[in-house]
Amino acid sequence: MNDDRPFLLVRARPLPEAAERFEHWFLAIHLPDVHHIPGIGEVRAGKTPAGTWLGLYSFTDTDAVQTVLSSPEAQYARGTWTQWAGSLDELQIEIFAPLGPLPVFQSRS
Repeated sequence: MNDDRPFLLVRARPLPEAAERFEHWFLAIHLPDVHHIPGIGEVRAGKTPAGTWLGLYSFTDTDAVQTVLSSPEAQYARGTWTQWAGSLDELQIEIFAPLGPLPVFQSRS
């Protein structure tokens, strides 16, 4: 993975009774759906020993972030998560992207 590209990190821990169904959905349905989103460069997934699933989705470049997030394919992929609303102990979604130059402000008294 290119460290300069922005990426989205998803952490999801299903309840024990939903773990097997979630694993099947995540690997067989969700990840292939994400691969079809224009502007997604690479998709990786794994599971921690505590049972938290991690999805790491890299964008092709910084300019692709808004295009990806507003695409119909991304809207569809996000929509399929609603079925898990009551079956997850944890769901966290974070986007990591470089910031451009920030303005400098001065305080005057």
